[in-house]
Amino acid sequence: METPQDHALFRAERDALAFLGLLSSLYLRFDPPISSPIGNQSQPTHFHGLNVHALVIDNADGEVLALEQNQIHAHQSPVEHGEQRVLRAAIARVGEKRPRGSATTVEDYYRSQLFYGDGLEEADFLNKGATIYTSLEPCPMCATTILVCRVKRAVFLLQDHTYGGAWITIKKTFYDKYNLTYGQLDLSNAKSPLIQHAHDINRTIGQKVENLHGQNVIDTLFFDHLAGDLQVAFQFFCGVTAGDLATKGAHNTANSRTLMDLKRVCNIPAAN
Repeated sequence: METPQDHALFRAERDALAFLGLLSSLYLRFDPPISSPIGNQSQPTHFHGLNVHALVIDNADGEVLALEQNQIHAHQSPVEHGEQRVLRAAIARVGEKRPRGSATTVEDYYRSQLFYGDGLEEADFLNKGATIYTSLEPCPMCATTILVCRVKRAVFLLQDHTYGGAWITIKKTFYDKYNLTYGQLDLSNAKSPLIQHAHDINRTIGQKVENLHGQNVIDTLFFDHLAGDLQVAFQFFCGVTAGDLATKGAHNTANSRTLMDLKRVCNIPAAN
């Protein structure tokens, strides 16, 4: 029988893998800022888009459904946020994996089967529906899209003091009947060397972000200043193997799948 401790370890280990995978993606696809003087400040832009990435994991089996990045500059479109792109890709993958039956309407499908599964127990948020991980807290547009898609669990790495916070208000106003959860990544209850290492990297980044925030760096540009930390996370993630996972049984199977998929989508060879 699974215990609360088992669920806590499963969650923390999955979150640590998602955290390392997101940072590795940011490192591998890092888009250096391009500055052009405007007034007394530099207004940064990018070739492809902002250094904001998003990831969707199928809670049922740990599959990485999609991993995408912000592409607003490449497409000259303000809606090409990482969350929008990753949800579109994940919808296509789930449509292949669990296609809608002829007896189910489209509305019922995305309200109950796409990224959602009912239930309030901790295990329900880990085993049902899907989890979206974002490197930066979703803006109002993306928070709304996440809720429209009824994504069971939403986790963000860094808080957005300017555009964040909309999920909570929109959820309470329009989607209160759905059992969904949302919050910042928390690896403080480390239960394995892997989770502890990820926690240490996250803590270091958090301290640097506090300094950047104090220097009036725009939240959407935080990762422009963290290339070195992204490299550290990537180098560590390259060496992570299934043997580093502390979970057992079905939890280990799911997290091993997540690890394998993250390395595949980041084009990182599996470590021996």
